[in-house]
Amino acid sequence: MTSRSVKGHEAETETVVMTSFGCDRDLAGVMVKLARFKDYPARAAIVRQGAANDHVHLLTRGKARKVATSVDGRTVVIEDYEVGDLFGEAGLLSDGAAEEDICAVSAARTGAFENHIFVGLMSSHAAVALAVSRRLVARLGQATRRLAESTTLTASGRIHAELLRRARAEQAASGEMAIRPAPVLAQFALDVHSTRETVSRAINALAKRGIIKRTDDALIVVAPHRLEELIY
Repeated sequence: MTSRSVKGHEAETETVVMTSFGCDRDLAGVMVKLARFKDYPARAAIVRQGAANDHVHLLTRGKARKVATSVDGRTVVIEDYEVGDLFGEAGLLSDGAAEEDICAVSAARTGAFENHIFVGLMSSHAAVALAVSRRLVARLGQATRRLAESTTLTASGRIHAELLRRARAEQAASGEMAIRPAPVLAQFALDVHSTRETVSRAINALAKRGIIKRTDDALIVVAPHRLEELIY
């Protein structure tokens, strides 16, 4: 890698850190130097179940997913990670081992901070501590919501709720009530603890009723209020 490409990569990573932690470029540069970066191919394990929880990981490229395996061999999605997300923070408060696998969904890159280094950053920089606190609160809220949905909604209700949630998130970002790119049905089914066949039937039924519209690269929610009515 040339010096120019190295500098370009460092600048890109610093930008991810600045966005993730709400800090300035000086602090971002310090954090980049303190992290150990590693690339992972798609489906590779980033953290293995049972491994020591001795690092906090920042995802700087690609996507990752925390998964658990049920007693009957089914894979259950616990959480998805996008660029700028953290995982492994449990090790900051406990010496226990990782309880689930975290794998790269696509080619991914992470920066790993040793726990004592990350604790030092939290102690010295309010932006880092605040960013971690916000993420933990958001994660708790998401876990509570999914638990409630799994016990109160049917499979179709969970599918409708997740479609509406993703479309609203895209609307907040781009102004369009759409899911782009269109979800991979097998992955979507894991997210809502259902089957690919059930998800496919639900989406086809919504399209026939004109509640959603398919395009080459997206699912567009045409009638969000009607979709919301179908959740319960």
